[in-house]
Amino acid sequence: MLKNTLIRNNIRLCMRRLRNTLTHYEQKKAALEISEKIFKYDFINKVNNVGLFLSFDGEIDTQPLILKLWNKNINIYMPVLDLLDTKNLLFMQYTATTQLKLNKLNIFEPINIIENSISIDQLDVIFIPLVAFNKKGYRLGMGGGFYDRILKNWKENHFLPIGLAHNFQFISFFPIFSWDIPLPFIVTPKKIWNSHF
Repeated sequence: MLKNTLIRNNIRLCMRRLRNTLTHYEQKKAALEISEKIFKYDFINKVNNVGLFLSFDGEIDTQPLILKLWNKNINIYMPVLDLLDTKNLLFMQYTATTQLKLNKLNIFEPINIIENSISIDQLDVIFIPLVAFNKKGYRLGMGGGFYDRILKNWKENHFLPIGLAHNFQFISFFPIFSWDIPLPFIVTPKKIWNSHF
């Protein structure tokens, strides 16, 4: 267990460093390619409510995707740390006028106004950040377990989880733990990975 944890932490460190070496141009190019790829699929035109993160620490820039979703009148909900349960994420509506604040993890999030929240089972799609992934759809996150808890019952909650990643974040092997939940789809600039093939 300890050895596997160390392997996962080393992969996280390596991938985060790689993400942060990308130039502004490389980040923008990857972000545009991903948003275009997503909108080539019909399903995105049939959704009403989407969970989507604000990019942090070299993650795929979600700004182009945000703008495309708004242009299609699709509601966006951002993850917010739950003040009552620090291991839980809530989803708050995000619009062009939403006020943001830095949370304790130094990530920008909408100001927690309960009237602007939505339950997970009301979301059609949740786009999931990740640090690394394999061809079976397993992901390594930042290590906090926030998205692992969301993904635990994604089928029962009737939303589609889709990972967003840079091409180089694919890795052929990393240790899998019992709480890891594979994603059905992961979108990179080059391709859409389908773990159900």
